[in-house]
Amino acid sequence: MTNLKKNLLAAVLLATTTMAVSAQPHTSGSGEPKTRAEVRADLALWKKAGLDKFWAGESTPDTFSREYRSAYAEYVRMRSGPEYNAEVQQQSGR
Repeated sequence: MTNLKKNLLAAVLLATTTMAVSAQPHTSGSGEPKTRAEVRADLALWKKAGLDKFWAGESTPDTFSREYRSAYAEYVRMRSGPEYNAEVQQQSGR
């Protein structure tokens, strides 16, 4: 098997796994479904991290690029930090 075929197979497997995980119901840490405010807060942080610009076109972004990984790391940092709770409060109108 050529390197190109191996890389393509790895990319397809990664994308398939990612889609399967994404298709699972969104739940909070307690296993309860996320509220509308929590989902909107998550999306807001995703956009603040700049991940939306990578998905703006028709093609799949290079998720292995330094720029994408940096933006994703910023999203994870904000999603795990106080920014998330602040955004949930803002989205719920409090």
